[in-house]
Amino acid sequence: MIINLDELNYKEQITLDYKVEKDENLDKRILDLKNAQVSGKIYEDSNSDIWLDCEFTGEMIINDSITLDRVPYKFAIQINEDLDDLEENYLNCYENSQNTLDLKTILWQNIVLEVPISYSLKKDANLKGNGWELLNEESKEKEIDPRLKELENLLKGDD
Repeated sequence: MIINLDELNYKEQITLDYKVEKDENLDKRILDLKNAQVSGKIYEDSNSDIWLDCEFTGEMIINDSITLDRVPYKFAIQINEDLDDLEENYLNCYENSQNTLDLKTILWQNIVLEVPISYSLKKDANLKGNGWELLNEESKEKEIDPRLKELENLLKGDD
């Protein structure tokens, strides 16, 4: 979604209201995007700085950390950027010669920051596998490794 910034010469602001689709180059942790929408404006302030002020909302589909099922994760990102700083931060999405801005690149850079490191809908999942089991202090008594059984006897003697 390329925005022509020359429109600001004859408009007070550029209004943004776009549906956003998943990009092939998007972070691999995001499996899909649902109901993704960007709305806001691009405007010029009294110092002749160009600002992007928008909200990016929707639902990303990611893998559950425990079960690896596909689960929805809602997000709402506020973006308030001075576009004059684009030369430093967003050089790959701003073409000064054509005075255009690739808004999708800015959105992807912001959504990657919203992907949770660990997210699960199943809070009380029974975690067992072939040869392993997650022990929880509330649900199981602590079993002592037989190799350390003698140390337990030494600790009981100190009482």
